[in-house]
Amino acid sequence: MEYRHLARFGYLPLLGFMLTLHPGDGRAAEPKPDSVMQSALADAAAGDVFRLEAQLPAIKDPGFALLARARIAAGRMDASEARRLVDRYLASTQRNPAECALAWPITADASFAEGDYARAAQAAHAWQKALADDGIGDEQQADALQMATLSDQLSHAPAQQVSTYEPRAVTITRDKVGLPRTGVTVNGTLQEAVLDTGANLSVVSLSTARKLKLRMLDGAANVGSASRRAVATRIGLADHLVLAGLELEHVAFLVLDDAQLSMPVPGGYHIDAIVGFPVLRELERIQFTSDGRLVPSRSKAGKHEAGNLRLAGSDLYVDVRLNDLPVAMHLDSGGSHSALSSRFAREHANLLEGLASQRDHVAGAGGARDRTSVTWPHVRVRIADQQALMSGISVSLSDAGNVKEPNVLGGDILRAFDGWTIDFRRMQLDVGAPKIQAASTR
Repeated sequence: MEYRHLARFGYLPLLGFMLTLHPGDGRAAEPKPDSVMQSALADAAAGDVFRLEAQLPAIKDPGFALLARARIAAGRMDASEARRLVDRYLASTQRNPAECALAWPITADASFAEGDYARAAQAAHAWQKALADDGIGDEQQADALQMATLSDQLSHAPAQQVSTYEPRAVTITRDKVGLPRTGVTVNGTLQEAVLDTGANLSVVSLSTARKLKLRMLDGAANVGSASRRAVATRIGLADHLVLAGLELEHVAFLVLDDAQLSMPVPGGYHIDAIVGFPVLRELERIQFTSDGRLVPSRSKAGKHEAGNLRLAGSDLYVDVRLNDLPVAMHLDSGGSHSALSSRFAREHANLLEGLASQRDHVAGAGGARDRTSVTWPHVRVRIADQQALMSGISVSLSDAGNVKEPNVLGGDILRAFDGWTIDFRRMQLDVGAPKIQAASTR
């Protein structure tokens, strides 16, 4: 049995705030238009904003069109426009609880990603109430409630802010499972940390939080739900953080017990600190070079440009072509291996016919899970204007522990190119020329 080190620490269960709307069993006849639109909104909340953008011109219902535009605005990191459109939708007529439950998670997601935790908490509480009023089950209410609880905690802290930024390159090393690490100074103490674009918040172990003298906020939250293993967490605040010439004040960290940041990898594996999306986005534009450097720079783009990246919650998704098939993939530099979801397997079963399946042990923060997968061989991966050949990409046939995992674009695909760059202002991922040797995601 092998360990599949997806290392999706950025996919800690608390931040999978997808609203599943009236799931079907796949045997129904042609779905009604409203259910199609609800599914499209749910898909976009789970990362496939690109599909919703393509569907937008065909949406005739003015209410769904407003919500679609709101979700698209949130995906382009335009939180104020997303909130404006949601408010317009809610004010346009008397909305029933089911309709409110479609709208509030858009405001919650956009506000959380922007760092406006007070608004995120307010929206998440309204979302949870709408679900309860509509008779939706405890599982979905738990998702909304845990987001509200976490946002409530974060709202009591001062907002993260940039004090100075003079970009400078830093050296990156790869650890035993291939994750990028570099030094970050927290409250005057140098700390090695994983750089994880897939982490919705930065993360530290409890012992590291004490070493770095983080200020612990009152209260605690259980991160997880009935189908996603709960992980007890608190919020710690760093008064000062320095990374690659960027100096930040009031940086929030999820604080987990040390054991929850250990993975059952042969020989042992542990992470003390993770620098996540809220910090990395303040670098504006970051290049990961093939010779092991992180090179930050200021972006020349205006805000809310729409390249090949979209945001769902605080997760970045890339418009990728796999053998010319468009696929939205979660950009996870903290994931050593890429993988496609069980939903991809269902939608493209013909591509996987006759492939041998295997059982995988997926290790991550909070524990490990088993799942069944196949390897889709010889896949051409196109990102922006570059293309590389992967010898194989893992495709899940079943969800690991009932956790709904997305399509993940991990370090193995990224390293198949000669470096890669994220421009957070332009919302664009660019990669260098492909390396000659085909890579495998297994």
